[in-house]
Amino acid sequence: MHQSTSRQDPPAPMQGQKIVFRIPNYKSQTAQSHGSTEYSAVRTYHSRRSHRKSRGGCANCKQRRVKKQKLDCDYTAQPARTKDEHQVVGQLIISHPDLMSRESLSSSMSLQIVAEKLIEVLQVSRAASGPGLNSRPGSQTTGRLLEALQHFNLNTVASYSSKKNPSNMDMMRVKMTKLAFETPFLMHAIIGIATTHLCSVVPNNSQYKITEAHHWAQAIHQYSNEVSSGVTKENMDKLYSACILLTVHSFMLPEFNPRSSFVFSNDPTVLNWLLLQSGLRYLLERTTPWMSESIWWATFMDSRVPDIDFEDKRPGREDLDPDFADLCGITESSTVDNNPYLWPLRMLSWLLVIEMSPKSSQTYNMWMGRLEPEYYECLLAKDPPALILLAWWLALVCHVDEWWMVNRARSECTAICMLLEDSLDPLVLKLLEFPAESCGYLLRHVQERTALEFQDDMLLVL
Repeated sequence: MHQSTSRQDPPAPMQGQKIVFRIPNYKSQTAQSHGSTEYSAVRTYHSRRSHRKSRGGCANCKQRRVKKQKLDCDYTAQPARTKDEHQVVGQLIISHPDLMSRESLSSSMSLQIVAEKLIEVLQVSRAASGPGLNSRPGSQTTGRLLEALQHFNLNTVASYSSKKNPSNMDMMRVKMTKLAFETPFLMHAIIGIATTHLCSVVPNNSQYKITEAHHWAQAIHQYSNEVSSGVTKENMDKLYSACILLTVHSFMLPEFNPRSSFVFSNDPTVLNWLLLQSGLRYLLERTTPWMSESIWWATFMDSRVPDIDFEDKRPGREDLDPDFADLCGITESSTVDNNPYLWPLRMLSWLLVIEMSPKSSQTYNMWMGRLEPEYYECLLAKDPPALILLAWWLALVCHVDEWWMVNRARSECTAICMLLEDSLDPLVLKLLEFPAESCGYLLRHVQERTALEFQDDMLLVL
């Protein structure tokens, strides 16, 4: 049997963690044709110069073998240079959803970098987090942080933002997340809202609830300190972003529970879910000169509806529903200074003419952010006109069916119906019917009226 005369090359020698490559120096056929026999007798090798992997660029750029001078991420603090699908959020997060996917080829490398940056920005340590919490990359605590950040980018943003406004979702996923990697209280808020959303999807997971409580507490504390230190052009976007997420936290109610409503309590703090919605208005009033430079400017402009004038403060009853005007005691001489219901009613009147759907969510939210202290006092006093106006707004929100709003809207609307259904004022009972129908509550007088109508129909049949 013919045996091959070729031999196996010896394995390359190891030097530390590097491999020295030997490359055979093959002679050209031209040299062999001139009678040279060196090649057939001896193989000449040249050692390849050892090198180290580049540490520049993100995992996506490494995977795509992008040269350092042409990085399309901002890992080196340079602006993005290629298509949007390859842009990077901050120094780490790529807007392409495959970044945080387990199936991504660059997943493990990306997650390691993200974990290290998360620990750095949140300043998580054993001393700060308390005994038993491990903040090393790869630990359970860090794993929950990564899961929350992934959930925020892939799910929470889509569930919070209007599906008709993809630019708003891109802004939150890219610009706001980039901002969070240099702003601890904003990152805490992002982790907080993501775990809140996870708790609504998986309500019995105690680990999500622990993570949620910790990060919301940190976000609120640090956000309050930042506001106290002053609102400036430099921190306005950080404060806008955190404030918007904090309004979700304050409004969110884990489960339907009308008995937890402020209408059955004498504790004024029970109404904080509504009072805190004016926080964004406070910031906007103090940043007016620079607002057009904000990353949120386009979103603020998109939320406006041309046909709606929330600054409509006209005196008198003109263009108001007569029943509402009578209930609120509005006359031709009424103004926003002598009647606390005039402006809320005018804003509500504008909302009643637009479509009741998720498309109107952002527009509806503008109503609760513009309420004045005098109206809040009427709510705390359980004044029927104030409660009826709030119930109608809550009824509109019930039709939006947002995950973070629906339990609160249904619970508070139902509680108002329960409180006022025994009223002796026929106007109150009449105006209570739409809110009751929207939240699914059967009013006593409606039930009695339906029973009488059924009896009349039966008599006609007999």
